[in-house]
Amino acid sequence: MANPDTSSLEQSVRTVGSGTVAVSFIAGLSGAGYATLKGKSPLTYGFVTSLNTGLASFTFFGSREFLFSPLIRESFSHVEAIQPNGSVTDKVADSAAAGAFTGAILNGIRYGGSRAPSGALAWAFTTSLLQMGYNKVIISQRESQPIHQSNPGRSDTPSQLHSQVQEISNPPQFQLPPEPKGTSDRIMDVMTWVAPVKKLSDDEYVTVMRKQQAAIDKRLAELQARGGQAPPPSEEDSRPKS
Repeated sequence: MANPDTSSLEQSVRTVGSGTVAVSFIAGLSGAGYATLKGKSPLTYGFVTSLNTGLASFTFFGSREFLFSPLIRESFSHVEAIQPNGSVTDKVADSAAAGAFTGAILNGIRYGGSRAPSGALAWAFTTSLLQMGYNKVIISQRESQPIHQSNPGRSDTPSQLHSQVQEISNPPQFQLPPEPKGTSDRIMDVMTWVAPVKKLSDDEYVTVMRKQQAAIDKRLAELQARGGQAPPPSEEDSRPKS
């Protein structure tokens, strides 16, 4: 079993190396492209830009991993609550401190000691924003990956397989929501609540019409039996009775 301190040291070394190489490579390509646009030598300009950026990146990552991160975690016991692992604020304070340290050194060497505080402030702000952006990218990548709940090294028991087969063969039944009532239905509901008016369904309406038609036919038959002429049915006879 590996020692936790050794694993942390190896992780810090990999972070410093990969971060320095990545930033130097990107800066070299950018410098070469800028030199091409300005009509200068892209090889020379890209190499100088990559070298300067590599030194600054090495100072930043080295001071963060071997100086400020251990110092912050040993000095502040509540740092995990402020910037927990895997969150947007992970290593933001470490990056801000290392950025301030690197910016003060670079500005102090290039412009003198009077410009060191401004360089420290600018670098601290920039590196903290870059760290938060990096954390957001990592979080979005983790959330986009599918979560495998089953263990590939363990086979399912027969009871679990049987329950899975039953779930597949008997899918849940979904009931459609009731259709919205129209304006006439809503008016009829209000009338039913105000007065004792019965609302007839389609089947009930057909039954009522058949009864009325039977009554009319019976009356016509009686009139014909008496030898009289049957009068035409009135509107009240043909109207359904509620």
